Amino acid sequence: MQSFIDYLKESDASPHTIKSYISDLKKFMKWYVETTGEELKDFNAVGSLHVAEFKRYLITRGQKPATINRALAALSVFFSWLTNQGLADQNPVIGIISVKQERTSPKALDRREQMALMKAVRSSGKVRDIALVTLLLHTGLRISELCALDVEDMVLRERSGWLTVMGKGLKVRTVPLNATVRNALEAWLKVRGRADGPLFTSQKKGGLTARAVEYLLAKYARLARLEGVTPHSLRHTFCKSLIDAGESIDRVAMLAGHSNLNTTSRYTRPTDKDLQNTVDKLAWE
Repeated sequence: MQSFIDYLKESDASPHTIKSYISDLKKFMKWYVETTGEELKDFNAVGSLHVAEFKRYLITRGQKPATINRALAALSVFFSWLTNQGLADQNPVIGIISVKQERTSPKALDRREQMALMKAVRSSGKVRDIALVTLLLHTGLRISELCALDVEDMVLRERSGWLTVMGKGLKVRTVPLNATVRNALEAWLKVRGRADGPLFTSQKKGGLTARAVEYLLAKYARLARLEGVTPHSLRHTFCKSLIDAGESIDRVAMLAGHSNLNTTSRYTRPTDKDLQNTVDKLAWE
């Protein structure tokens, strides 16, 4: 299993994806043992029928379509890797149809929620945290991209600034920084210093981990009485805010590092709140 985890890391999978995939694989293996009464020692013993029955099992357990489809994706990636390693003859997930699910716009913070979050962060007086959350809200960086940032990846000038970011698939992109982010980062650099190394450091002077950033956001979300605030939700917030402001999909895709415009198009779908605001315009009272 460790070899597969190393493969996922080399493929630039996020820590969250790796954790979810391993959990799904363990769930499948446990189900296989309980169903067949045999330990899963030979992966060639797994056929399409097993995968189809596992899918049916998850459905009967009331799992959400997204959860089931993620499990199928985990199995597909795993067996594809086994095949390439010569440890399996075929991928039994091929031909298994995913569960149909309603596509919705990703969760994003509205303007009020963004202000509440920033108020909570500013009340802490921690310049690093203010710069970090401001950066996430105004650039939409992935958490892996944020944690990998070094001081030398950033250029700050009076009227402009940008980051050089290594994204998925080792693709490099330039992310411009607006005045709000530049001011927050300048304030942080006065505290941190401009020596080379991780842009966001911990008390031990090492770089922040993804877990540390997630914990930090969760703490401020509780203070702001908000739910579901994660680095990923702030990325969604950035993209949807740009779409709502009338920016084109191709520009948003470039800023977010999306290789497929279909990914960015999710932000054009109205949320329940968008639809409520629409019908409220017709109210007589």
